[in-house]
Amino acid sequence: MKTDKLKKDDIQLEKVVSELKERLKYKDELNQNLIHRNRELKAKFRLQLSLKSELTEKELLLTVGLESLLLLKKHRYNHIKKEEDWLLLYDAIHILYGDISHIVSSFGLTSQEVKVCYLTYIGITISEQAKVLIVETNTIKRYKNRIKNKLKLGEEILLSVYLSLNSRTVIET
Repeated sequence: MKTDKLKKDDIQLEKVVSELKERLKYKDELNQNLIHRNRELKAKFRLQLSLKSELTEKELLLTVGLESLLLLKKHRYNHIKKEEDWLLLYDAIHILYGDISHIVSSFGLTSQEVKVCYLTYIGITISEQAKVLIVETNTIKRYKNRIKNKLKLGEEILLSVYLSLNSRTVIET
């Protein structure tokens, strides 16, 4: 009799745990969506501010990086082939979204893994990342797993959320 009651309690607890996991997953997805929207709004705002002043050398480099970022967002991936283009893109992301260079440089990531980190950080989907890097989507998933292992992140932590929470704000003087 007690075992039947324990079994029923176990089943009920499993249902509650399952529901809580689903709620947490949904909350993470909403959080990721809000982070992505916030980044886009910041980028638009900073672009407006930069257009009001005279362009310095740094701003010209930022403009080129922004153009690369816009090409990326508009799915014109074939324009971002050279490493110099990626460096400009990283600079633009650094200024517009925040700095994650301390993360990608400290854990022995390969150049492809660094690219996946930056693309993930700005909200590019796995399928789009595969098109950008000219690889299969499963390859991107493997890169992300390797990155998470190198960063010692648990399976439950989303890479995009980790990068967002650990990015550093860039203060322009």
